[in-house]
Amino acid sequence: MKGVAILTEARSGSEWLGSLANSTGLLGQSAEWLDTGNLGFKPKSLDELLSAAIDRGGTANGRFAVKLFPRHLHWSQAKYGADFLAECIRRHALGLVLLERRDRLRQAISYCRAKASGQWRSTMSGAGTVPQYDFAGICQAYFLIGQSYAFWEAYLRITGLPYDHLFYEDLLDDPRPYVASVARHLSVEIPDIGFETDLRLQRDTLTEEWVERFQDDARSKDLLAHLPETVAPRNIDNLARFLFKKQMRIGQA
Repeated sequence: MKGVAILTEARSGSEWLGSLANSTGLLGQSAEWLDTGNLGFKPKSLDELLSAAIDRGGTANGRFAVKLFPRHLHWSQAKYGADFLAECIRRHALGLVLLERRDRLRQAISYCRAKASGQWRSTMSGAGTVPQYDFAGICQAYFLIGQSYAFWEAYLRITGLPYDHLFYEDLLDDPRPYVASVARHLSVEIPDIGFETDLRLQRDTLTEEWVERFQDDARSKDLLAHLPETVAPRNIDNLARFLFKKQMRIGQA
């Protein structure tokens, strides 16, 4: 089968862009299929995980899409003793799209707001409480987001795999290059029509207020005192716990 993997990190615009490609009905159904909550069950083997991800991420024309964060590969390696991405490439014709966000600060703020409120998509209503500004939380998210992008850069450089590299900011006014990249990897011709989505950008005046406040705090506070242990945790467990929205374990190197 032909497939495409979107390599990125949370709050990179991947949900919005993925919904545009998904709306065509021809480019797979991109989502975090390595999250068992999205799958609806816990696969007992890597084969079962691969089969389920392709089934959930597939469209009737025999194409599939999956969105991957670094923690997904760490999890599959720990759970099944195998690299999900490498195995998927071995078995299928898989294209790769690296989606990055240049503005790490606003990405970190977006992550912290969504984590605090529970509203990860604009279509979610009444989720959680009003988020409170959290300098330490933004610091940790900023460094760990950077670590995720560094992981993808190192992974792709070491493996020598070909990929398209796109930036969220370049796609805000015209997301068609993203859809075109996915379509090219899947060998699908897309009709020259508009793409539909019910998602909207969640950035607002509160984001800008937090940006200004954070920049002031970063100049006046002890930055290192608010970072994760060893700046960004060196152990995979703490990185995974943070990105899975769990409390990190203190005192681990």
